[in-house]
Amino acid sequence: MRVDLLHALENKDDARPWHEVLEQARRRFVLADQLGIDGIWIGEHHFDHMGVDQSPNPALLLADLASRTSWIRIGIAAVILPAWHPIRLAEDLAMLDQMTGGRLDVALSRGILRAEIINLNAEADRSDDARSKAIFAERLGLLRAAWAQDPLKWSSERFEFPHPDTKWPGGPSAYTDENGKATGMAVIPRPHQTGGPPLYSVTDTTGGFVSAAQQGLKTITWFPTRGILDGLNASYRDEAERGGGTPLQNGSAVLRGCLIAPTDAEARELAEPEVTSSFAYIEKVRGIKVWLDEGEDPDDPAIRATPPFDLLFERDHLLVGSPDTVAEKMIQSARANNAAHWVLAPSLTENDHCVERTMRLLAEEVLPKVRAAVDD
Repeated sequence: MRVDLLHALENKDDARPWHEVLEQARRRFVLADQLGIDGIWIGEHHFDHMGVDQSPNPALLLADLASRTSWIRIGIAAVILPAWHPIRLAEDLAMLDQMTGGRLDVALSRGILRAEIINLNAEADRSDDARSKAIFAERLGLLRAAWAQDPLKWSSERFEFPHPDTKWPGGPSAYTDENGKATGMAVIPRPHQTGGPPLYSVTDTTGGFVSAAQQGLKTITWFPTRGILDGLNASYRDEAERGGGTPLQNGSAVLRGCLIAPTDAEARELAEPEVTSSFAYIEKVRGIKVWLDEGEDPDDPAIRATPPFDLLFERDHLLVGSPDTVAEKMIQSARANNAAHWVLAPSLTENDHCVERTMRLLAEEVLPKVRAAVDD
């Protein structure tokens, strides 16, 4: 079983100096490394005046954060692929992979927030779903080719490498003809990991899971639980087998909010305000159905009357409670849904002490019990 953390560079209303936000991230990365947590991820977000997650350049940021760690895997969840030039992205990620000795994982996304996408690459606006998917697939293919081909030769709808007018000084080589005209490109450096860092897709739909299987990507998912999650994992495996390939995963990596305290009551008291606030926001954007299990009616009066914390806790969206409670929930999910890779977000409170206590209790009390129960 693999257990990672997700760290958001949260700075509500941009109230703190950014160097304090960075120092907090450094402390969390160092502590996670010291505690033996398997991995830690950050996201990519732009123009975030509300301060939900201020992380516009994850590759550059991780170069700093990872340099303070020794062995923990580091990840980006997720790179907004249409917002990047794919060759520059291939170079940056390969450099980061070299700098960390091959500890990099990368999740990719078409982008979630429209304001980010249309201001960085308006052509990739997801209102045109087919075009958005085509742009993602083209960039994914070029990213992989940049790591696999030497020399790189590429031609597609939006990109051609080398450009027909490219010339280099010197005589003929693997990259030039006798007239110095480029016949291929050298993408330097190559990643430390053979074939490049493991690649994931962040998704919560059947179509997203099927596309991930078709594209040879692992998945990370947030909302789905129980029967919904089982169905998504099955669609991934079926598509991979249908295409003649071996599935890269038995079950998706599962993202969950996490807060651990000495007692269930204290953990709930700390987490509930943030849970209620997030629930209200997501309900406006996505609707309540994203939280529900297969067959549940979002208009059911009993569901509507249930406090958000209880609704989410009962449906396994939250790992909140004492060490025993959180361990029990993880063991149940591992057995029922084949959950073998967790990405836990210990950010249900802004209290630094409580977040770091959650990390310590997770590593020292929860994970030994969970691994003893499911890793046999």
